[in-house]
Amino acid sequence: MDSRIPKDEIAEILLRVSNGDEQAYRTIFEAYKTSIYSTVFNLSDDEFIAEEVLQDTFIRLWNYRSKLVEVDNFDAWIYRVAKNVFLTKIKQLSPSQEPLDLIIHDIFATPKTYNDVEYRELETAFEQAVQSLSPKQRITYQLIKMEGLSRKEVAKILEVSAETVKWNLDESVKKIRSTMTEMLKNLPLVLILFYLQKK
Repeated sequence: MDSRIPKDEIAEILLRVSNGDEQAYRTIFEAYKTSIYSTVFNLSDDEFIAEEVLQDTFIRLWNYRSKLVEVDNFDAWIYRVAKNVFLTKIKQLSPSQEPLDLIIHDIFATPKTYNDVEYRELETAFEQAVQSLSPKQRITYQLIKMEGLSRKEVAKILEVSAETVKWNLDESVKKIRSTMTEMLKNLPLVLILFYLQKK
């Protein structure tokens, strides 16, 4: 699982991230997002879980940024974080199963809260992003993410297959994230990811 960042450059980029450099953070994100997403998708066969694990992984990276300079092997570190996020996610989805081994306690601090202005920008962008969805994607997203209904319940309400519900949800999540990232170029990507994680 090699990154697209040369080994002789990764140390400098991590140092920049540790100092809060948003551009360096985006560089890391762009370099690893496809590989991490594909790895989790291959394990879960679920695009929604893969998307959430990807977001959570980079939120944790940002929270841990002050200690990134202490990481010797970043490739191994970032995939270990993704693995732990994935295992925790599976445990949450299947609470009746025996606890999975190798789950490491969460050592990352809660993301810094954004200020009122940023929050209003996020709220406005989110509402516009939801409204930009197709009718079917919008109602699917609202019923599952906002009303808390299960996919099976939504499939019954909309009289469609569970596969259709899954596809509409996955597509809506991708479009909302893409739209918000484009609209809020002035805000740190980590804030957008953290905000969407709570939606």
